[in-house]
Amino acid sequence: MEKIKEIYDTNKTMFEERLSSFKKVWTQGNDIKIFAELCYCLCTAREKAKNALNAVNSLSENNYEILINGNKNKIDKVLCENNIALHPDKADRIIKNRKIFFPNTRNILQSKYCLDDIKKAREELVRDVVGFGFKEASHFLRNIGFGCNLAIIDRHIKNQLVKYGVIAEHTKSASITKKQYYEIEEKMIQFAHKIKIPVDILDMLLIYAENKEITK
Repeated sequence: MEKIKEIYDTNKTMFEERLSSFKKVWTQGNDIKIFAELCYCLCTAREKAKNALNAVNSLSENNYEILINGNKNKIDKVLCENNIALHPDKADRIIKNRKIFFPNTRNILQSKYCLDDIKKAREELVRDVVGFGFKEASHFLRNIGFGCNLAIIDRHIKNQLVKYGVIAEHTKSASITKKQYYEIEEKMIQFAHKIKIPVDILDMLLIYAENKEITK
């Protein structure tokens, strides 16, 4: 626990600046930037964050031409070139979600989802976004500035939570149910409060503790 506090104290400004940049996606970004964030979180499923970020950056070249107008084959080619796992499926999901959420991404999110009740909004996104589970929905909401009461839980985070005694070893299974997600999330939130670190920074901190870098 002391190690986590030391990492936080040493890198607090870096974490806060990253969190501020996420919030600007919503407050200052346009529809395509918000939609690109949705696609990034979609691509992170079973994938390294660096690969997902590189893929979305490639899709966003030339004023987001492929992301906005590309067909499945063009999007799939970019995802494949960036070594994205399940790239044909993810290309298909990007196309399907584009039909639902773009253009007018911000208005759609504001009008259809309960952003004042962020856990309800997350469940709604899991229901509506093709390819989103609770991890991806939590990641997306955090990355557009709505993650203060949500935890992003993947295998890397679970490994760190086991290491620090927050969850038991047997909860490290690759896939988790909705009930298990909420149980782990509650323990992670309690842990964040105990060590006085914001919840929407804790996952970044735990990833940094493991990899010495933060992608997004």
